[in-house]
Amino acid sequence: MKYTYIIIQDKIDDFEDLKTALDEHSDYKFIATATNLEDGFSLIVKAKPNLIFLDVEINDRNSFTLIPKLKEFFTDLPIIIMTTKHNYYAKEAVNNQVSYFLSKPTEAVELENSLLFFEKVFTERQTHLVVKTGADIYLLHYNEISFLQAERNYTSIFNANGKSFSTSKSLKHFEETLPKKFIRVHRSFIVNKNCIERLNTRKGQLFLQPTDTLQDLEENFIPIGKEYLQKLKNSFSF
Repeated sequence: MKYTYIIIQDKIDDFEDLKTALDEHSDYKFIATATNLEDGFSLIVKAKPNLIFLDVEINDRNSFTLIPKLKEFFTDLPIIIMTTKHNYYAKEAVNNQVSYFLSKPTEAVELENSLLFFEKVFTERQTHLVVKTGADIYLLHYNEISFLQAERNYTSIFNANGKSFSTSKSLKHFEETLPKKFIRVHRSFIVNKNCIERLNTRKGQLFLQPTDTLQDLEENFIPIGKEYLQKLKNSFSF
């Protein structure tokens, strides 16, 4: 899917710096920009973007004043990443549900981290995963996804009936963005914890329910990598 975003920034150089960096991320679609808080508020209410890049100070005004007004219009506040040259707004950011602080000028690695953080938060709010396969787009409810398997340059997503859907996104991408109930258990597998029937920690084997889920695998179980075993056990409070 493409995540929609807007930028609220009063300095043209800072806007162009951020917009140029974001242009490198094809999953993100720019909607519009605003140079003051009033226009920014109107733009957010009208466009309802997935993500807002909001400079911490707009025309010498504290941008945090915008957030209480937005809460009157949104049940779930759009995810906000604040852009700033200062870090002394951190406490105010936490109190106002700001997801991330992005330093100016924009650095590629930090922007990548902020976008991964956004995608994780965004995904936690969703009830389904959007998968594009050729000309078809599937909406897979998280509760219906049993496991994911890395296969060469793509990932196969399996539902409870054993049907698979292929995507070019890597298993690492899903590890970083899927909700917490999905856990990596092997370099080639992520499983839905709610679908686990039993574990054999001695043999490093994981069994899912219903059993038809694993019909396309060579074995009737999913292997557990040694480096993932302790994390898996911890997730069940063993």
